[in-house]
Amino acid sequence: MAAAAELKLLEKSLGLSKGNKYSAQGERQIPVLQTNNGPSLTGLTTIAAHLVKQANKEYLLGSTAEEKAVVQQWLEYRVTRVDGHSSKDDVRTLLKDLNSYLEDKVYLTGYNFTLADILLYYGLHRFIEKRGLREMRVLENLKNMIHETNEHTLPKCREIMQDDLSQVLQRLQTASDAVCRLQQKEQERKKILNDHLIASEKQHIIQWEDFMKEQHSKQAEVDEEHRKAMERLKEQYAEMEKDLAKFSTF
Repeated sequence: MAAAAELKLLEKSLGLSKGNKYSAQGERQIPVLQTNNGPSLTGLTTIAAHLVKQANKEYLLGSTAEEKAVVQQWLEYRVTRVDGHSSKDDVRTLLKDLNSYLEDKVYLTGYNFTLADILLYYGLHRFIEKRGLREMRVLENLKNMIHETNEHTLPKCREIMQDDLSQVLQRLQTASDAVCRLQQKEQERKKILNDHLIASEKQHIIQWEDFMKEQHSKQAEVDEEHRKAMERLKEQYAEMEKDLAKFSTF
């Protein structure tokens, strides 16, 4: 597990809000945290201790001077011994040594849960995932310590994840409501536009019908005027024929 990922998990288990950004330097990818109010912090254990203080949980660094020294010792052990092992034989020896050390203890400092347990748990995770179940049964003391550490870290992580999920769901619901309102407004706008178009079309139909009626009426008037004009022409033509007939008798 990368150091930055471990620190993110630690933030969750401590109940810290998100916001810290981590970088890495060198071939060993040593984590670096740029703080808001001071110089950058370098190193897994240094940053982890800073996060513990930021969360106001200094008891995780030890309650007494002796316990603080033991915690510091195991934090150094995590960086120098756990992170430095790579071969199978080294890992097997490391796990057996830890199992023997925990024979009469629940946690690394005895019976108090500390930051050392959390970081050692994170560091051992990649090794334990590769071990067979049969081999882990032999390391009963180490397995118990890991189980106890899980009991401390996982519930808080689950709680924070549930809170994050609730916030996401709430934002999704808010977005969904906003979309519904926009869709409703769009439907209302389309309805108003459609009603306007229908009313406008009806008005055009009425106007066209009135226009056609007016044209028919005018056409009837024109036809009537034409009929009358033809009758007058006929009468005039008849009169002219009568006059011509009179002249022809002379």
